[in-house]
Amino acid sequence: MTTSHSAEGYLAKAADGVSAQPKGDSLWRISLILSLIGLCIAGYLAYTKLTNTEIACVQAISDCSYVDSSPYAYLGGYGGVPIAYIGFGGYAAIFLTLLGERRLGLLSRYGKWLILGMTLIGFLVSGYLVAVQALVLNSFCQWCMGSAVTMTVLFGVSFARLWRALSAEPDDEEAEQA
Repeated sequence: MTTSHSAEGYLAKAADGVSAQPKGDSLWRISLILSLIGLCIAGYLAYTKLTNTEIACVQAISDCSYVDSSPYAYLGGYGGVPIAYIGFGGYAAIFLTLLGERRLGLLSRYGKWLILGMTLIGFLVSGYLVAVQALVLNSFCQWCMGSAVTMTVLFGVSFARLWRALSAEPDDEEAEQA
């Protein structure tokens, strides 16, 4: 007997013209790509903090240096941990959890929940930082905005991945009837 989760089942579906990829695989790949984009953005910002170099940005549309030199660029104000380091760590944790979902039993079961939680926190922090840029600093950093957009989309995709996974699981009543 062949189940739909076996190699033969995937090959049979592929022969019938149905994708051999597991359901939701495209959302997983999109999440992986978004987390890599976020890692690149946060990595660049962390690099500029670490090396004390100026951020490259288009001055006509944003003032990255002003935003980056404000006390809001640090957790706890001046002297605290740079937000760029925290963002890099967050994107790295999301990326590693996504990879772990395919390889580790615990993450294959709870990884989508964990990623949703991490992206929710990232989304809320990004929203706060965008509000600070708009309402307090009256200036925007295009790299920070890029990270905020990336995290927002990543949160939406993470929600969709979890929703799809929960919709695919049978309810307790359905399992009892089967």
